[in-house]
Amino acid sequence: MSNIEQIKNVHDLESKLSKLEILQYNKFSNEKRKLQYLMAHAVVRNVCGENITTDLRGRPTIKSGFISIAHKDNWVIVAISNAEVGIDIENTNINRDFVGTAELLNLPKTTDKKDFYKNFVRYEAGYKFGNDANQSHMYFYEFGNYLIGVCTKESAQDIKFISTDAVGIRFVCAE
Repeated sequence: MSNIEQIKNVHDLESKLSKLEILQYNKFSNEKRKLQYLMAHAVVRNVCGENITTDLRGRPTIKSGFISIAHKDNWVIVAISNAEVGIDIENTNINRDFVGTAELLNLPKTTDKKDFYKNFVRYEAGYKFGNDANQSHMYFYEFGNYLIGVCTKESAQDIKFISTDAVGIRFVCAE
């Protein structure tokens, strides 16, 4: 997990991107979104030594396994796994129209903030995981005001937080 506010040298991180990634990176007009993209792709390059491509659905892919990326506010989180994985992060301090959002996304209706965010994170991580999300495990982690959800076929003991150099922290499922 990485905080984009900690990026000290944008040019150094940009140098880790492929030509195709640079083209995509330069399409973003929102500076915060550019930094989120840059951080996620630089983390993957540091960890796996490879570039991120996308599949037909637009999901990120790597040759050596599976990957999922989520970002919220200044945080970027990357899940890298030997098995399919989906990840999401949400700021639980944001008040939303819980009932309306749940109805729109066909989530269980609730007025309880904690229940809503668990359902919402489950929905987002499950979507990123793919078609078999109902046959997977869902794990939740609290990080300050944030709720992180990991959808995977791996067991909880295979999910680890591993620190990496100045780029941040990554989730690794079953190394």
